[in-house]
Amino acid sequence: MKVKFQALILGVTVAMIATACAPDPLNDLTVEETQVFITNYEPTTNFANYQTFSLADTVYVIQNQQTGVSTSTQDYVALDRITSTLTQRGYKRVTREAKPDLGVSVARIRETQTGLVANYNPWNSYWGYTGGGGFFYPPTYSYYQTSETYWYLEMVDLKNATNGLQPKVVWNAQIRGNGIFDSASLTNLIDNVFKQSMYLRK
Repeated sequence: MKVKFQALILGVTVAMIATACAPDPLNDLTVEETQVFITNYEPTTNFANYQTFSLADTVYVIQNQQTGVSTSTQDYVALDRITSTLTQRGYKRVTREAKPDLGVSVARIRETQTGLVANYNPWNSYWGYTGGGGFFYPPTYSYYQTSETYWYLEMVDLKNATNGLQPKVVWNAQIRGNGIFDSASLTNLIDNVFKQSMYLRK
């Protein structure tokens, strides 16, 4: 029994040392390597059938179901790059009054989630506690909060919209990761989104 116990302790010790010395792959990532570009589109949509698009002069800010608008430097960088890219791909930017074929919007979304975790004491199970006697340590609780902010781009079909109904979303994209709100990097970030969307052209 003593030999088995010592072997178990030795094995746990070796495992702890190996884990402590193992590199954390997330800590070794560069800012660019943390960035993720997610694009989706309606597969039945022929984007060559559209001629014009409308894009607001502000970026929407959505935080915990509250909305607003923003006109910071980084917002203008993003809007200008989207406009120039769509123009290069054959679309013409017009006002909403000109009845555009496509409506494009840009938003910064901040999602905050709060949760509760029960921390049960493992000694209860170890001693075989069943509620009839012995020692019992009640669980403690921990609160946690996570927050994530990301860019969200959306394109809707205004050309074929039906009065009284929401227009169909034909394309959307998300930009997530570190450094995504750096004005100096935004041009490259927007470019990466459209590189994944080569079908989006006249």
